[in-house]
Parts: sequence; structure tokens; C-alpha cells
Amino acid sequence: MVDLEKITDQQKNQLTLKLMQILEDWKLDDQDQVALLGLSKSLKPRHLYLYRRGDKFFDFDQSSINRSEMILGIHESLGTTYPTNRAYAAIWLKRPVKKFKHKAPLELMLSGDTGMKRVWYFLDCTQSWHE
Repeated sequence: MVDLEKITDQQKNQLTLKLMQILEDWKLDDQDQVALLGLSKSLKPRHLYLYRRGDKFFDFDQSSINRSEMILGIHESLGTTYPTNRAYAAIWLKRPVKKFKHKAPLELMLSGDTGMKRVWYFLDCTQSWHE
């Protein structure tokens, strides 16, 4: 777990850029990106380009740090699951999965932290050992 008191602005900027790259690789629209990151409702999706370019970084709180860790974990797990075709992650996230009662993983992830954890735990069984 990341200590908010010790994270520097440079680390926040790097994390912001990494998260934006992952969400772009997953081919998510701006509204889904804002929702997945749990960003402030005052942030307009059209302003995400400032974060993509590195002009701004997210104002991280503990909730957004937790969501960031889950997104990074899901991204890593998808890379392990589909090592020869990283682009398939974007497809897999949007297709119904029997284990999720024929809901798309993205749908679960957008429902909140519990849905994000379900997807992450499904992809990486070692995560459920922590809880």
C-alpha cells in the first residue's frame, strides 16, 4: 500500500501517466475512465487530455490510490493471462464472462471497488489470499 504522505509530485505524475496509458490501451471512453478512477464529479471528461499529456496529475486520496492499485493489478494480470496479445485485454474487458453471470468485466469494474476486486481476483488468484 502506498503511503500518501510520502508520495512525491513526480511519482504522482508518473502514476497518472501510467494509469492514463492503461485506460487508453483498454480503449475506454472518457466517462468510463473518470468513473474507473473514481475522480471527482467536478472533473469533466474532456479535460483528461491534460492528464494524458502530463500537464497535470491526479490529486490522489486513499480511495484513488486503492483504485489505482487495482487497475495496475488488473493490467498486470491481463498481461500474464494474454502475454502474446496485449491488445486482447481491451476485448476481454468488454465481453461477457460466464463467471460474472454473463456480465462484462468492465461493467463490474465500473460498479465500484467490489467489482474491481472481483475482476482482479478472478485474473490473479493470489490477490484473494490477502483478504
